[in-house]
Amino acid sequence: MGADHMTYGASHATNASRTLLYNIREGRWDEELCALLGVPMSMLPEVKDSSADFGASRSDLFGREIPIYGVAGDQKATTVGQACFEPGMTKSTYGTGCFALLNTGDTPILSKNRLLTTIAYQLDGKPTYALEASIFIAGAVVQWLRDELKIIRKASETQALAEQADPAQNIYLVPEFVGLGAPYWDPECRGAIFGLTRGTGPAEITKAALESVGYQTRDLLDAMKGDWTAPASATPCCGSTAA
Repeated sequence: MGADHMTYGASHATNASRTLLYNIREGRWDEELCALLGVPMSMLPEVKDSSADFGASRSDLFGREIPIYGVAGDQKATTVGQACFEPGMTKSTYGTGCFALLNTGDTPILSKNRLLTTIAYQLDGKPTYALEASIFIAGAVVQWLRDELKIIRKASETQALAEQADPAQNIYLVPEFVGLGAPYWDPECRGAIFGLTRGTGPAEITKAALESVGYQTRDLLDAMKGDWTAPASATPCCGSTAA
């Protein structure tokens, strides 16, 4: 629910961080893009800082009006929640997919490794930029084990089952059920399992499924390292969190 809905339209504002219409370098709606797509600039909301006054919520929503002083998109919110406030800090959030962001400070980096440039947050009119990367299938591969393969009944069973896998088997699962995300961006890619033997069973497939999330995350980190040239001492890492 956006600020417009929460305030009965009294506040027509946004924290635009990356859209087809917003110029993140100049901090304004892009006239050329709006004209190209036929979007009247008069209908676009005011862009405010992440901690700006976005009005107050409708009294019927929570029993009384509540001031709205913080607005952030989901992945940007987790960046703030993980306290990634210094350039070089990263966070990786695991839910259905995996979303990694690298704080690049006041410098919007144009990725050479097919990552997305975005505004992580903006305070006092000054944007803090980030490189963003997305994995389409992370936790969803565990759902696949449960709902389609019926290997497990609940997600918490995966670790114990994976620990039973035969270490002599090298099974690799590519969980690209809906295409391959960053840094490859191949929507036509589909999943595969490699290294199957007669002895491959639920434990080995479960282990490969969990490892696939780690391999994909490694691809994201390698791509970020290719774009971020600061010394390693300036790149502490924030913890990951389940979404």
